[in-house]
Amino acid sequence: ATANHISKACNMTNEHEAPLEENNRPEVETHHVDNDSMMVFTDEDLLLGSKPHNRPLFVAGYVQEQKVNRILIDGGSAVNILPLRTLKELGMTIEQLGNSRLMIQGFNQGGQRALGIIRLRLLMEDMESTAMFHVIDAKTSYNMLLGRPWLHENGVVPSTWHQCFKYCKNGIVKTVL
Repeated sequence: ATANHISKACNMTNEHEAPLEENNRPEVETHHVDNDSMMVFTDEDLLLGSKPHNRPLFVAGYVQEQKVNRILIDGGSAVNILPLRTLKELGMTIEQLGNSRLMIQGFNQGGQRALGIIRLRLLMEDMESTAMFHVIDAKTSYNMLLGRPWLHENGVVPSTWHQCFKYCKNGIVKTVL
């Protein structure tokens, strides 16, 4: 559907919303894809079966060689976040943080300044990476959050529906549950 059709279908009533027609991207983009490196999610990847759910994508891994559960994979986050309590559980202190001026805003527009930044080494199954985290002092449902910076740096494609993510290593698509 074109942007004009979508606009009519939505019956927009708020004149202050950005018009859909300003999108200058083509309606359809095609790319050559090598079949050996396609990342496809199938019914075989459905960890919970086809039963409907609304679960976020949590994984487990090792951070600085210590086991960490409840690592949230969140493509909606513009930053990687590490709660202060997790930093302390990893045996690190605020003194080890680099400076940060970042103000992190949540969905409720409440802002919180990051205490600092730190780069950590991660291992999830056989996927090794590093990530720069903004440390915050807040109660969270996760022990760490990996957002778009980590996803994009590592070519990770997450699926909350399938409860896993995929990435390519040496031309082979790998799955982390």
